Amino acid sequence: MAELVEPDTRQFEGNLRRVVAREVAEQQAKAQQAGRVLDPMDQRQIARAVLQRELDLVAREALRLGELPLPDAERDDIAERVLTQVFSSLPGLERFLARPDVTNVHVMGCREVIVELLDGTTERYQSPYTSDQEVTDAIAHMARRGGLVEREFNYSHPMLHLALADGSRLTANAWIGPEPYATIRRHPLVDHDLDDLRELGMFDAGLRSFLGAVVRTRWCTLVAGGQGDGKTTLLRAMAHEARPDERLLVLESEPELGLDRLPHRHNHVVSLWERPGNMAGEGAVGMVDLVWHAKRLYPYRILVGEVLADEVVPMLEAMSQGVRGSMATIHAKSTEAVFTRLPVYARSRGQNWRSSDINEQAAIALDLVAFVARDADDRRVVAEVRHVERLDPDTGQVVSDVWFRPDPKTGRAIQAGVIPVHLLDELVAHGYDPSLHDRPMHVSRNNGSRAW
Repeated sequence: MAELVEPDTRQFEGNLRRVVAREVAEQQAKAQQAGRVLDPMDQRQIARAVLQRELDLVAREALRLGELPLPDAERDDIAERVLTQVFSSLPGLERFLARPDVTNVHVMGCREVIVELLDGTTERYQSPYTSDQEVTDAIAHMARRGGLVEREFNYSHPMLHLALADGSRLTANAWIGPEPYATIRRHPLVDHDLDDLRELGMFDAGLRSFLGAVVRTRWCTLVAGGQGDGKTTLLRAMAHEARPDERLLVLESEPELGLDRLPHRHNHVVSLWERPGNMAGEGAVGMVDLVWHAKRLYPYRILVGEVLADEVVPMLEAMSQGVRGSMATIHAKSTEAVFTRLPVYARSRGQNWRSSDINEQAAIALDLVAFVARDADDRRVVAEVRHVERLDPDTGQVVSDVWFRPDPKTGRAIQAGVIPVHLLDELVAHGYDPSLHDRPMHVSRNNGSRAW
């Protein structure tokens, strides 16, 4: 296991951090009682003075015991680390979140930190926290200072869902298990486009051109997959194919896509987020509210970060009523399973929707479903692409066709079906080049289609 610091130094720094944080808080309280406000510079001066005092006490005690005091360089390093953590919005975890290759950070109480990387590998580190109490204190600090909206994290509110300022997502819990736990889900590929994902091996050059053409053709698309398999990453990269001046309405339970932070790619983004009600249960805004509101803002496209419940109904209605080129992600184990999930989501809050009604909406609204998964080496890949054709009136089921299926050896999507000529010509007109596939297609017009 890699270690952040030696165990004795970790304990020492933890004690210093608690002393400094406590005294800074006490000085803040005294200032507020006197009608004053301590600005960040004042707080840091207080913290440095407390650190100087505590380190001097340690040095005198070492001399009294006949031991060598800390070298000046090591003392300065400790002071800077403690100051960084005291005033950090993510105390103790800064070094992990500064790494561009980190996708997930899991805090396992005060035992260890598990870090997942872009290449699918995992690293384990000794925790920077010396007790479970210190972990819960750090999470509560993040809830107050680390997010876009301040949240509570205490015994009465033991579960936390928080959007961090950098677009990461923090989920944490305490007092409901044997130890506190926190996961930070990062999005290091926010500015990655389809070319970048192709370089990472998510699909071949042919499918890259296909997905770009789908966006420019303004086909409505669902991106399906499991947790952490790359749904948001693919949706974001596809969104980068849109023209910079397109008016994008981005609807999310917590901000993750981050398109509004990329003005060089998108200069007209309206981001809307869910919010909980107040103590009286008033003022809540759910995803259904956001979708209905977004339709009245005249969007060029609507992007839903994740479809989880009955917002699927207004989303499908928006897609079928003129908001073409809209996209969303959904949890499903295959492209075919999406059509089973949609009616379930539609009825999730007690709505009395028949499956055939939702399937009819989906058949009208959707053009394509892409499925992302993990290959044999745990890399994220686009594994399957299915075209939505129509509703079968006799069965009430969606009729669809798999155009790209998983390669039995690699798991990455390869050509499988037949694209009707009129659709293929439309895609080619918007930049699709079938010759770029690993297995180029041949053309057959005998039955009005092209095949591989």
